[in-house]
Amino acid sequence: MTKISRRKFLSISAICLVTPLLSKDTRLEQITWEGVALGAPSTMTLYHHNISYIKKILKKCEEEILRLENIFSLYKDNSSINQLNSKGYLNNPPKELLELISFSNTISKQTNGVFDISIQPLWNAYSKYSNNEKILKQKVKEAKKLVSYKNIFFNEKQIRLNKKNMAITLNGIAQGYISDKISNLLKKEGFMNVLVDLGEINAIGQHPQKRDWNILTPYLKNQDYIQINNEAMASSGAYGTRFNKKYHHLINAKKAVSVDYINSVTVLAENATLADGLATALAVISKKEREKLMKIYPKARVYLS
Repeated sequence: MTKISRRKFLSISAICLVTPLLSKDTRLEQITWEGVALGAPSTMTLYHHNISYIKKILKKCEEEILRLENIFSLYKDNSSINQLNSKGYLNNPPKELLELISFSNTISKQTNGVFDISIQPLWNAYSKYSNNEKILKQKVKEAKKLVSYKNIFFNEKQIRLNKKNMAITLNGIAQGYISDKISNLLKKEGFMNVLVDLGEINAIGQHPQKRDWNILTPYLKNQDYIQINNEAMASSGAYGTRFNKKYHHLINAKKAVSVDYINSVTVLAENATLADGLATALAVISKKEREKLMKIYPKARVYLS
């Protein structure tokens, strides 16, 4: 089983599709890669009858994760998102950045701006001043003026933040997007029993034992695990990053404050990008707003605690 946690060991496990042309007793070779992905210790374990092929695909996965980190990571100084935030614009932006900003803006519209990727100035204020209420109040007031997805202009030629000192973060959705990209890469290369866990989970096909994947859910009451098969899963809750006992990283963009409507939310959806975005959004909106949002995505399953 795979345990859900924002601060955890990330992993990929994938087994090739053994075609009828191969003998039933064809031996599957195994290679495990260990390193860092998305800033966390990670492993990738692939199974295939051709060991040279495994090495080749592991290298592809590693390169793709690094490439996507160089677009989305706020912890890499020269990443695309940091260039955008520091300059206020980015010419000829990567198509992946455009795709995720566009999708994020869709969720922003659907939640009336409660989910908003331009929330980074608020996050910075809470991160730096949460232990000084007097200064924090003023910094939050200043940061709130910078938050609005409507002030993000983007097309194929340029992304532009229309207010000075605006900044965006895709931390609430990028892990799901990267999980989808790696899952699609492995599927394209013939791996049909795949579990990708890069902060959010994507399952392709069944478990090798010909059953659903059982994913542990420590944040849900009265439910030890959730079964998934050919779908994605994402969780969100105040347990992820806390600035202090009062404030955490789940900030309602309209209220400009951490909210505690629920302890945790877990979403199952057709892809990890959607699951991740919905999990983040559902964690910061009210019950009435949650019901309205889920009517737009009736196929998604939601577990709350």
